[in-house]
Amino acid sequence: MLATILYAEIYLFCFILLSLVLFWARSLNANSASGRWFRLVLGCYLCNYLSNFLFTLFNGGILPQGKGLFASYFFKSCYFLSLSLGVYCWCGYTETDMGNTTFQDPAKAKYLLLPLAVPVLLILTNFRSHLLFGISAEQAYIRGPHFHVLMLFLAGCSIFETLRILSAARRESDPVRLGHRRLMCTFPLCLLAAWILSFVGERMPVICVCITLQLLCVYVGSTNQQVSLDKLTQVNNRQNLNGYLSHKLRTHTDDLCLLMMDLDFFKEINDTYGHLEGDAALVRVANALKLACAGCRRRPFIARYGGDEFIIAVELREGEVDDLCQRIRQTLDRLNTEAGAPYPLQLSIGCAKWSEGMTYTQLIGAADAELYKIKKGRTGSRR
Repeated sequence: MLATILYAEIYLFCFILLSLVLFWARSLNANSASGRWFRLVLGCYLCNYLSNFLFTLFNGGILPQGKGLFASYFFKSCYFLSLSLGVYCWCGYTETDMGNTTFQDPAKAKYLLLPLAVPVLLILTNFRSHLLFGISAEQAYIRGPHFHVLMLFLAGCSIFETLRILSAARRESDPVRLGHRRLMCTFPLCLLAAWILSFVGERMPVICVCITLQLLCVYVGSTNQQVSLDKLTQVNNRQNLNGYLSHKLRTHTDDLCLLMMDLDFFKEINDTYGHLEGDAALVRVANALKLACAGCRRRPFIARYGGDEFIIAVELREGEVDDLCQRIRQTLDRLNTEAGAPYPLQLSIGCAKWSEGMTYTQLIGAADAELYKIKKGRTGSRR
């Protein structure tokens, strides 16, 4: 009885801790797709913990049993269903966090629900077959052969997603995001640890402890990312830019260029159409930079330097940098046209190439000097 109470208390503790994470996460990436998927992950595992907690109360003799052990079967089935949904939502979170929009497209997302047919079928058929789990008349919980099928299937799905994360991480240049990606790759270890330790046959709540710690660490990592982002444009802020360049230049030996740009006649947009419209223009600029940089072989580092000034640190050769600048201008023009803005948006771009021995402040200063020359030489331009 004491072991059963301790088992239930651990699940209750993890439930309370994860509830706090969900409460804190409501303001984290509140409107982003990845933020919504992360909250769905938290909700699934809250249901998972609650189901197993109630199962332990009923099946452990703490609360009276229902007729035919129905309560125990019901709560344990909910446990496996919420575990499966949690893995599915985790895949949705990782994909959207990597920038994949597949899970946001209803036409495509419905096909991504097909893998859920496997755990749902195992759970529904278990009420008759008891091949997933069974409960004896003495209230002993018995794992069936389908338990191992389900755990291997869920672990396989999460491992597949981990391989995709590792592939995307090869293009990542931001050390903060790279660390977050690597942390996300440890999720399959929670499922594998629970599955391997299930062969011991003891009642060890490994999976809830591991998943709780995993999600708590992911939440902290997401918070660190938010601290490093500009609130308006959702690109990196100036502080993170300085840290990135300082870290990068200590070990960098390849091609590295810094593009410094600002929005032409931004003051006139604010004065004529108001600061809210000026903010909308800055958001369109940031979105254009993200889209234009998406095709680069290694993810460029995009930051808002201040006001209407943006910086991109990119590992490209000179000709490739010219192509990138052209894509930026074309993309910005397209987004501005689609938005129906009553004014044009145009960027002036200054480029500086890093050479060995340059500090990050010297590199920024060189790019700023090139930008100043371009702005000064343009007829009618204003700094």
